[in-house]
Amino acid sequence: MSSPFVFTRLSDRLVLITWTRTPDKTAEEDYLKQLGELLDASEKPGYFISDIRKGRIIGMRSIQKLSEFTAHKNWAGSTAFSKDPVSKILLNSFKALSARSESRNEMHTTPEEAIGFIESLEPGITKDIDWDTVLAK
Repeated sequence: MSSPFVFTRLSDRLVLITWTRTPDKTAEEDYLKQLGELLDASEKPGYFISDIRKGRIIGMRSIQKLSEFTAHKNWAGSTAFSKDPVSKILLNSFKALSARSESRNEMHTTPEEAIGFIESLEPGITKDIDWDTVLAK
């Protein structure tokens, strides 16, 4: 079975994480391992946009671990988008547990809002990205 998530590096400082389904515990652990490795390997702080319309991590232990990554020196900010009410609840848990929860990690209902939020943190970071093509994958 293929992985329920895909990391797509859109630029040297922006990563799109696309979820194709809700993962099991093993896949959640694999996601957290890969995300940690990506952060450790980065040369400068980066931003993350998560497309959680079709899936998301749901384990509270995984959400807590994910929130710990916000204290990593290479975590500049993040956003996720979905209209699913359960996603909103889980993202609120993530935000409450996050080291920098004040305003650098937010949930939105549409890709456009999420992209706008990342732009508000780092103007110009999404400028040369063809979002129609990226989100159609």
